[in-house]
Amino acid sequence: MAELDELFGNEKQTTLEPYSKDDWIKQRNENRALAYEMLETATEELNNPDTVMSYLDIQSKFDRYSVSNALLVAYQNPEATRLCDSKTWQKNHVFINKGETGIIILEPGKEYTRDDGKTVTPYNAKKVFDISQTNARPRQQKTRTPDVRLVIKGMLKTSPVKYEIKNELPEGVNAIYKPEAKLIFIRQGLEGDDIVRALSREIAFARLDNGGFDREHIAFAAQAISYITTSRAGFEPEPITALSEKFSSLESKEKRAVLSQVRDHANAIVNSMNKVIEPKNKEHGGR
Repeated sequence: MAELDELFGNEKQTTLEPYSKDDWIKQRNENRALAYEMLETATEELNNPDTVMSYLDIQSKFDRYSVSNALLVAYQNPEATRLCDSKTWQKNHVFINKGETGIIILEPGKEYTRDDGKTVTPYNAKKVFDISQTNARPRQQKTRTPDVRLVIKGMLKTSPVKYEIKNELPEGVNAIYKPEAKLIFIRQGLEGDDIVRALSREIAFARLDNGGFDREHIAFAAQAISYITTSRAGFEPEPITALSEKFSSLESKEKRAVLSQVRDHANAIVNSMNKVIEPKNKEHGGR
């Protein structure tokens, strides 16, 4: 088949150009610009409860990620469960599937001092890959039924106010924070998961109370703290069906500031729960 002879040496062969430092800098700057563009879009889309819950699910799984990076991951791959950069995957003998483009996040660079004397930290784009983008098999997560008593005990340690059982609560209200009494009232006879959901929300309200308590003003933050706390405790969180007008009207930077506050409070509550739960797990041989 003479027509196939042209495949061997008769055409100009393509030589790959070396990847120069200038190319690397250009790609880095493009990725950084893209990351900030996606971050702005992801923040703008937080007016949708489903988008908010996608973000909160990612922040629940990646507690060490900043708000900005959790938003970026939720925007690009809301189903992500385990993220590493390519070098880390390779060190673990795991390889990225062909054609995967990665998830762009931001990482802090080296601090420097500007001409005006101010010290700033630049941020650069970095690509990470979810385990679903590799040849690794997702690990089977060991399911352990949460010990609801320990969860509640750990949660209560973070409450800035006292609490007591009360049966005379309004219909449909399982717990409520009363700022004038500096108390959280909890309905008697609730199931464990209902207590966790209601109590985590009201503890959040109490923690957010800086005087001049306005429940509506901080309603979104309290709901979001409860969502992350409940999810990380191993229970189904209460869905967010509507967003407060106050939160929806905020500028992007202000929304991320609220989410940063949410993240800090949620991490504090979860860390307290873990200090109560982990010793008991070790005591029972990790069962």
